[in-house]
Amino acid sequence: MILFLHGADTYRAHQKLKEIQEKYQATYPRAIHVRDFDCLEAKLEEAKSAVETISMFERKKLLIFRNVFQESALEEFLFEKKKQLAESEYHIIVLVETGEIRGKGANPLYQWLKKNAKQQEFLPFSPSKVKIWIEQEFQRYNLRATPRAQEELAREAGNNLWQLNQEIKKIAAWKRSEGSSPVKESEVALLVHSKVEADIFATIDAIAQKNKKQALGLLYRHLQKGESPHYLFTMLVYQFRTILQIRDMLERKFSYDSMLQKTKLHPYVLKKGLRVSQNFTLSELKGVYENLFTLDTDLKTGKIEPAGAFDLLVATL
Repeated sequence: MILFLHGADTYRAHQKLKEIQEKYQATYPRAIHVRDFDCLEAKLEEAKSAVETISMFERKKLLIFRNVFQESALEEFLFEKKKQLAESEYHIIVLVETGEIRGKGANPLYQWLKKNAKQQEFLPFSPSKVKIWIEQEFQRYNLRATPRAQEELAREAGNNLWQLNQEIKKIAAWKRSEGSSPVKESEVALLVHSKVEADIFATIDAIAQKNKKQALGLLYRHLQKGESPHYLFTMLVYQFRTILQIRDMLERKFSYDSMLQKTKLHPYVLKKGLRVSQNFTLSELKGVYENLFTLDTDLKTGKIEPAGAFDLLVATL
């Protein structure tokens, strides 16, 4: 069997691949032959071996090939084996292509897949479908959002589902401490702000480099701009929780693709998180996260003033 996932909406392609993997693991719980190849990095001989080796102890193996159309040698090999793989009782082949496929009309593998594989093309959502998707995503977090809040979110992120997913995660983290009322437009305007988030990551970079002076200066600059200290701590807790999760997976030798599937982060965000996580040990990150969580709680219950909370955070680095 050959499955072909392609199109510009990489988020939905990623989700579909995750669904396929989970279904395979449920059907074959003892399966050990799951291989995931990024054809821009994989060695041709390794990919050939995975395709041509049949295990006596396993009914089917799942082989995932990403970016096949960016690597001509693997593309040619899979085209040669196409009929054999499509009819094989021992393989489930998934081709995932999220980049541009040049020369589609003249590409023999692409044309064959369109006609013979189980294929799904993920085109960007229209505005009306984005609205439905946003509402459903809020429901996954047991949240409701006013129509104006949904419109504000769509205006900020457009049909970029990776960004929308991350923004809704942030809003869900905020609402856990703010009550169960519907998400309002003002809350979306407060939380969904790419410039503030970029500045937050600059602060995290300074913390990672143990540059206390710069970190404290950046935090005070946020306060001087009139930004909510509660929001700043919510963002810091959220980002460090993500970095802690990434560091834990690094320690457990997760591959990059496995991290991507587990965290559901945009690839760019994951790469930034990987870079920052390497400046900490796992125990250091746990300490920073626990301290942040305590200070965030103290700030919200009025036990400490914002400036004091920032001072204590930086002092413990």
